[in-house]
Amino acid sequence: KKASIVCNDFIKKNSFSSYLDDIYFLKGKIEFRRGHYVPAIKNWLWVVYNESDARLKKKAGDFVFHTMENYLSEQEIAKLQKKYRDETFIGLVEIVRAQKMVKSGNVEEGIRRLEEFVKNHPYHLYARLARELINRKKGAALFGNRILILKSGITDHRPVSDALAEGFYYAAYEMKTRDPQKNVQIDTLTVDPAVLPTLNLTFRALEEKPPLAVIGPLEDDLNASLALLSRYEYFPFISPLNSQNGLAALSAYTFQVNPDAEIKGSFLAEYGINTLEKKTFAILAPADDYGQTMANSFRNTIESLGGEVVEEQWYYEGTQDFSRQFKAIREKGFYITFRDSVQQADSTLDEEQIQEQFQQYMTEILFSEDRVGKIDSTQIPSQGIDALFIITYPEYIPYIAPQFAFHNIQCTLLGNEGWNDPDQLEQQRAYLEGLIFVTAGYLDPQSWNYKTFTARFRKQMHTTPRMPHLLAYDIGKWMLSHYEPGITRQQFRDRLENGETYQGILENIQFGEKPRVNASLNIVKFYMGQLVKIK
Repeated sequence: KKASIVCNDFIKKNSFSSYLDDIYFLKGKIEFRRGHYVPAIKNWLWVVYNESDARLKKKAGDFVFHTMENYLSEQEIAKLQKKYRDETFIGLVEIVRAQKMVKSGNVEEGIRRLEEFVKNHPYHLYARLARELINRKKGAALFGNRILILKSGITDHRPVSDALAEGFYYAAYEMKTRDPQKNVQIDTLTVDPAVLPTLNLTFRALEEKPPLAVIGPLEDDLNASLALLSRYEYFPFISPLNSQNGLAALSAYTFQVNPDAEIKGSFLAEYGINTLEKKTFAILAPADDYGQTMANSFRNTIESLGGEVVEEQWYYEGTQDFSRQFKAIREKGFYITFRDSVQQADSTLDEEQIQEQFQQYMTEILFSEDRVGKIDSTQIPSQGIDALFIITYPEYIPYIAPQFAFHNIQCTLLGNEGWNDPDQLEQQRAYLEGLIFVTAGYLDPQSWNYKTFTARFRKQMHTTPRMPHLLAYDIGKWMLSHYEPGITRQQFRDRLENGETYQGILENIQFGEKPRVNASLNIVKFYMGQLVKIK
């Protein structure tokens, strides 16, 4: 703000200065940093219209284009058109609209408009930019039969990454066996865990052996950077495991096979309210982006459906002692029981009055001399909360499960897909009977499809398929079902996005309200030592 004041003062006092162009350019950057995109554009346009230095004029013009492309709505653009009626701005708007069409997935029409603009206005100030965009967009028209799989270079991730590649190999092998004309070449590239080396390697691969599509590695940051790359290089990019919220929104060419945390949280909340008919909920979640996104989605959906989230507790990476969080949830359960009983007797009491009576109740009844210590020793069950949603990762299950049981919180236990670890569940079986969790992948080991697939896979690949093999096979079958020789990247992208629901062995793929984000989920119950799909 202070910098903007200095710029305005300079313009006011030095209206004929040779530095005015630099000041207006700087002022545009200041407004952009503040999120004031229209004022930023107006300042840069001053440079475009008044600057004689070709380099600064080009830079300001590019800033105007990219800001309009990425940050302005159609209504804001139309409003600017009323102020700037010259040929320069009219041409700029044509290019911006064409580029927006390309980004939304309508590449052929967008390129056609750009080519028409260059043909009709070869010497326009923005003709150079239009030509650059056309050359880049040609990537969407590329075709071929190569699919590039990016494998993770982190040692701990390699077994899963290798298994994913093997699953894809087998899916391609099956397709070629059944239809020799559909011969897809699978290329693999092991990438560095750092973003910049990964982008450099991928970009080189895109130039040397242009793939029809790219399969992402395991790491979240790499998937985000590659999603952005697909936005500008126009290749279908499939993220197999990433559940980051907003990943697919980065590019019309990015597909998220693993439903994001927001979708999962909302799906489980709807089940808790509509099917389980629970009313009061508590949440225990990791204090990371994934945990916060899922917890927020769960809470918002619960509240929108008339339920109540009465307690939220958080934990950090590496936590082993969850006693503080469970004690807080346990005490809130006592309070909810007390609150509901008091409100039934006297509905006129407000929250503050109920809290005062509860403290008295805790002191005089639950902590009286003849019962002192029983709350801490968990001999009295806490029953006021209907369901506890615990968001976790498999490595925390050995710590969370026994501590949950020890604190004697008697409620339905809900969870995310981090609980989908049969070995861990079996080890903690005594504490987790009745656990209900949401997950994208569910395997029925008794199904005919699984048994016949396992036999075929063992014969060809000489190994027993594990979960990553199954996931990659499902993704591969889904992708290759939309492939045909001579298909372009754009056509392939369109078919992937608009295809019917794919029924897989482990996971189904179906896009819902969020474009290109899988919305197919299962509700699974851990019952008598078995994982049973109940929805």
